Amino acid sequence: MRCRDALRPVLLQANPDRRLLIDIQHVCEGQAATGDPDALYQLSLLHLGLLDWQPDKAVPMIHSAAESGVSEAQYWMAWQREAGPLLNNDAERSLHWYQQAGEQEHRLALDRLADIYANGELGEIADKKMASQYRARAARCKN
Repeated sequence: MRCRDALRPVLLQANPDRRLLIDIQHVCEGQAATGDPDALYQLSLLHLGLLDWQPDKAVPMIHSAAESGVSEAQYWMAWQREAGPLLNNDAERSLHWYQQAGEQEHRLALDRLADIYANGELGEIADKKMASQYRARAARCKN
C-alpha cells in the first residue's frame, strides 16, 4: 500500500487511532527511504500534529519534497513563507513556491496566484489579465 493511500482516509478522522498512525508512519518511512518524495511529504504530516509535534523534523522533509516537485509540499512552503508561523515570511520565496505548485496545476496555488495578480500582492504589480488566466486554470482543476 502506498503511504498516501494509507494516510488520506485517516486525515478525515477526528481522532485517528495512534496505533494506525504508527503503522502508517512505518509504511511512509520505508517508502521515503527509497527516495519517494511524496512519501516524505506524507511522513512530514505525521510530525506536524497527526502523530507528534516535531516541526524541526517535518519542515526539512517538506522542503526536500517541494524541491523534488511534490506540489502539495510546494504549496505548503509558499503558504508558510507568506503567512505561516513555522518559516520566516519571505514574499519572493512565497511567490516562487506558489508558481512551482501552479505549474503542476495545484488548484489552491492557482487560486492564490490569481489573487496575488488581481490585488498586486507579494511584490507583484496588479495584472488583471494574469489573474484571469490563473482563475481559468484553477477552474479547470475543479472540473
